[in-house]
Amino acid sequence: MPTVPKHVDIDVATFAVRCQKFRIAALVMKRTSIPLATEYATRLVHLVPGIRLDDMLAFFDFDPPESKILLQDVLSTGLVEERNGQLFLSQRGWKALSPVSDKLDLFEMEEIKTTVAFELAALTPVEESSLNTREARLIEELKLPDREKAAAAAAAASEAFDLHFQEWRGGQSRSRWLDEDARLNSIEDIQPVAATTAVFQIPIRWRPADEAGASPDFSELSSRGRPGSRNPLISAISEQMKSVVAPEDHQVAFDLLDRIDGGILRRGGVRSSLERQQWIGAAVSADEQALTGGGAPGLRLVGSVASDNLRSALLDWTRATGGTSSTTRTPVFWLPPAVSTWGRSIPFVNLARDLSSAHQMDDGTVLLARSNASEDNRRWIKHYGQAGRQPPLFDRCLAVPSRELPLSLEILLKPGSWVAVLIHSPDIVSSYPFPFGYITANPKVVDSYRHLIAESAAKADGTAAVLWTRPDEDVHRALTSIDVALGIGVNGSD
Repeated sequence: MPTVPKHVDIDVATFAVRCQKFRIAALVMKRTSIPLATEYATRLVHLVPGIRLDDMLAFFDFDPPESKILLQDVLSTGLVEERNGQLFLSQRGWKALSPVSDKLDLFEMEEIKTTVAFELAALTPVEESSLNTREARLIEELKLPDREKAAAAAAAASEAFDLHFQEWRGGQSRSRWLDEDARLNSIEDIQPVAATTAVFQIPIRWRPADEAGASPDFSELSSRGRPGSRNPLISAISEQMKSVVAPEDHQVAFDLLDRIDGGILRRGGVRSSLERQQWIGAAVSADEQALTGGGAPGLRLVGSVASDNLRSALLDWTRATGGTSSTTRTPVFWLPPAVSTWGRSIPFVNLARDLSSAHQMDDGTVLLARSNASEDNRRWIKHYGQAGRQPPLFDRCLAVPSRELPLSLEILLKPGSWVAVLIHSPDIVSSYPFPFGYITANPKVVDSYRHLIAESAAKADGTAAVLWTRPDEDVHRALTSIDVALGIGVNGSD
């Protein structure tokens, strides 16, 4: 029996959420303990108001030195006071005594000074995220559900800290003032410090045994802090994700692949871009993931390039197989799909950087940016070109006609070595992009995709289409390197 996991992460949605940081001074109370004899003596005073000193000491049958110490201890707590040789509970003693159990709950107080960040969607405490210039440009910002409420965060921060004190306390380093008995007594001062950002990563999960389809999994986020405290944040993320849908030409992409690769998907049980259950079931099973026949050596894939499945295939599998019939240096070409969330996550940034680094000794990576106008080019440069001191995420970028290939199609190609192909077809229930496909090192299939990519790249607008290059080359040299790797203009080919 194939081993199928309970759930499969097919993507990760990443959002930057605006936050406000506050400097807070507060009084915190912590439960303290007193010696057992002192506690019993205090209870005795409660049970026998006005008990005389001699009678209380006789009750414990202590030696005179012990009796003197006990009396000092009882009076030093401030729970008991002496009037004319008689003992009574003080006002503090009455407050410390539980009316239900007669137990003494004693607290000592101290001022703490701290800095707390609240996200502005639900006003709950968060850990601020340290984003570099690249990530800050790339990650999508969450639209706040209530902008007026967010603008008034300073006025509501005191109440928010009070409401979420125990959650905040649990995330702090342990000290005698921040253990589980600590309570917030009062906020003495609260001042806004600076705006900041928190990053939330929401897994998109598909559960083979569930007919609900692929959907965001908010279980980790909803379990934080007070029940329901993150509901406004979750609702805002859910609403923004409704606009993320698969391109409509997914069947066109399926038909194109069927002609190019000789039917790898069809022989694996895929009857159309939506009838893919058999393929996906095999792709998530360790026993059936490997391709056979005309696709071998290779793997069935499911999930976006931000998922662990694809990371493993693109880095670990290609390294293990050697990927290898090419005797010349070639870059990895990456044609993205027209999906709004593609490439907008930290896992993607890490993968693209690692893939580039893995092939630096070869010829790096080339982003084939789908583009119809200069506005598209500016967007590609902003997201993936040089960002401050951060180098470009891809070593080169070539703008290619946007609709030359189906918008739902994603291809990663290392000519002469391997190719990974994904169709971003919609989830049956949510219409969220549900990528599936394969990676293969079969020489014939790899070369077929080289021809396909070469046809698209050959229609680019010459050196004007080179949006950036490696530091050691100009646009002419970069374009020549791309043409040579794809076989464009070599002996009249392509």
